[in-house]
Amino acid sequence: MKQSYIEKYEFPRYSTNFVATLISKPKITLLISLLLVAFTLFGLTRLTADFTHAGYFHKDDKWLVEFDKFEQTFGNDDSIIIAVRNEEGLFNQVSLQLLDELTSAVWKLTDVIRVDSVTNYQRVFADGDNINVESLFSSETSYSDHQINELKEIALKDEMLSGYLLSEDATMTLLVGTLRPSAGDELDIKPVVNAARALLEQIEAKGHELHLVGAPLIVQSFAEASETDNAKIIPLLLLACILIMYYVLRNAWCVMYAMLVVILSAVGSLGIAGWLGVQMTSITTVLPQITIGIAVAGCLHILTVYRLSQKTQPNKTAAIEYALVKNTKPTLLTAITTSIGFISFCLSDIKTIAELGLVAAVSVFYVWCLTYLLLASLLLILPFGYNNKEPLRVSQNLLQKLVNNIANNRPYILGLYAVFIFVSLVGATMVRVDADPVGYFSQDHELRQGVDQIDEHIGSARNIEIMIDSGCENCAQKPEFLTKVAELEAFIEGRPEVSQVISIVDILKSTNRALNFGDEASYKVATTQTEIAQQLLFYTMGLPKGLSVDNRISSKQDSLRLTVFWTVDSSSKAIEEIALVEQKARHLGLNATITGKYSLYQRQESYVVNSFLSSVGIAFLLITVVLCVAFRSLKLSLVALLPNLTPLLVGGLGLWLMGESLNVGTVLVVSITLGIAVDDTLHIITEYQRQKQKGLTSTDTFTELFSETGIALYGTTLVLVFAFGASMISSFAPFQIFGALASTVLIAALAIDLTVLPAMMLPKKKASMQADESLTTSH
Repeated sequence: MKQSYIEKYEFPRYSTNFVATLISKPKITLLISLLLVAFTLFGLTRLTADFTHAGYFHKDDKWLVEFDKFEQTFGNDDSIIIAVRNEEGLFNQVSLQLLDELTSAVWKLTDVIRVDSVTNYQRVFADGDNINVESLFSSETSYSDHQINELKEIALKDEMLSGYLLSEDATMTLLVGTLRPSAGDELDIKPVVNAARALLEQIEAKGHELHLVGAPLIVQSFAEASETDNAKIIPLLLLACILIMYYVLRNAWCVMYAMLVVILSAVGSLGIAGWLGVQMTSITTVLPQITIGIAVAGCLHILTVYRLSQKTQPNKTAAIEYALVKNTKPTLLTAITTSIGFISFCLSDIKTIAELGLVAAVSVFYVWCLTYLLLASLLLILPFGYNNKEPLRVSQNLLQKLVNNIANNRPYILGLYAVFIFVSLVGATMVRVDADPVGYFSQDHELRQGVDQIDEHIGSARNIEIMIDSGCENCAQKPEFLTKVAELEAFIEGRPEVSQVISIVDILKSTNRALNFGDEASYKVATTQTEIAQQLLFYTMGLPKGLSVDNRISSKQDSLRLTVFWTVDSSSKAIEEIALVEQKARHLGLNATITGKYSLYQRQESYVVNSFLSSVGIAFLLITVVLCVAFRSLKLSLVALLPNLTPLLVGGLGLWLMGESLNVGTVLVVSITLGIAVDDTLHIITEYQRQKQKGLTSTDTFTELFSETGIALYGTTLVLVFAFGASMISSFAPFQIFGALASTVLIAALAIDLTVLPAMMLPKKKASMQADESLTTSH
């Protein structure tokens, strides 16, 4: 390398040799970069998406295995639910006719194999000497107003209907369309939901409110929110990147080169996800935003130095070489530490977070390689981007005053930082782990509106499933087993949050009462297994096609299913209640498994703390090791690491001040921003070491450092704030919080790096030169 370009020993030898190779063969470098891009883009053909519960759990996860067993026993628990409300009441000719038409229409929806509604609800009753099992309402029968009132009284007195399919005031009802079993593969939810939406648009329901809810709508809403958000956020983000880079660089061609790298980085990261088999979920769809921010930061560091050095370097090639060499070490260290921040996710028990960590870690190195290979070759080959137009600069006098003020107020700055640490730690300890899948959506979202209406009028659209294994074939018919199940059911119904519990036990009690001519004292489980078996046979023989009880009792008669409808919308509360139910079941000697999709969504939050602690702990440890190796100084590495407590401190304090909880979305903030925030520190300390080797004092070192490196840090922080802050316009609540916190963390990180870090590294007044030099090590 020419001596006039790079001073001897000014930069690490590996960086000078690496850049010399790039500069000597720019066309080959360009070809390699294009082949790398082509490889990643081909991965897009392998990219898939999974917005179902399966996207959040590893295949061998205990709760997922239990849920799969539940579905194999009782079928799919996914249901399209339509809520119908009439303020004047539903038991009238018009409303009953509407409900009957809707029931028939839902039967015809894609993949629906069963429909439960008030009109086809199978009641068992005594009629003289006859015992009947028939639908509550028949469209073939003409009802008088008096008969309709009788139907209303029957429905409201029924032990199962209220809190399940009917509100206590008979103004709201639910139609539940159960989907077919998935047979090992997840159903395509989109056509099911779209067909249900089309039905509600087409049906004439004057005077009635119609709402669509259910697990399929949650899944489809996750997918639609992600698609809509990316279509809205990515263009705005790219526009912001263009404007910020031009504001800093003042050169359109440099901005164009950078944007080419940025766009290929974002698309390439999705291709990498395809190659790695990582599926797109509501969490992993944030990947393009991450790579855009990282790519812009890398390009801006190089191009800022390139533009500033055009005044000091003899020619274009020298300016390119200087910019590339100067940034090799800090950008490579940033790539390593950022990758560590992501790779620490891989130990997470939440599958989608682990996969995001993997693909993001690989993408970080892809972005670094593409930045150096493609950006360098474009700058070298194309005759654009080199002019005398002044880029963004800051007055040396202003910088000198800033550094002097930091040095003079060193004790106060460090004292305030200590207070900040204490307050943040106190706030962080008060943050709780909690979430509600429905609460992820805005209050004007169709799902949220429907669930809120059902919660208010019927009881709840949220439910968990309990599978109780009797231990042997036909043992689920034993009276002693059913009596214990009835006791468990009574315990659950006694919980204040529970609106209804549905099981075969209720059906058997009703059948026993009917066989005893409606005697209310006979609403209980029969005393012998033979009676129970006969009652079950009698009831099932009277059922119409499609409304069997195989969704309540297994085909081998060895397991029962309890469906619990409750108003619990908090994951922490749900976990507490589930633990109480499990404890009661064990006390009764029942082998009960609590599962269901809503239970899975809420239970996954228990993984959040372990994911958070393991990822942050591993990231801090590995980043410390990397810094020690890079700077060859434990003291300097610890100094570098201390300001990077910022993500942890600001993240915890921010959640506390916002009144938000730690959940599957917000847990990403600390680990993601930890690796990225250290970027500023690495550039500062790397440049600090280089300037100190020239013999400058610490004060002059920081003045020089801020004049060039500081501009790049300012620009990259602006870009990253926009990159992550763009999530605040998301329709997905966790991403809104993520965007606000991540932006705040990055701003705070820059502020601390420009004040606290110099205060820690600048010598005390009247300190000796030895004290000043103690933070510096030679290469």
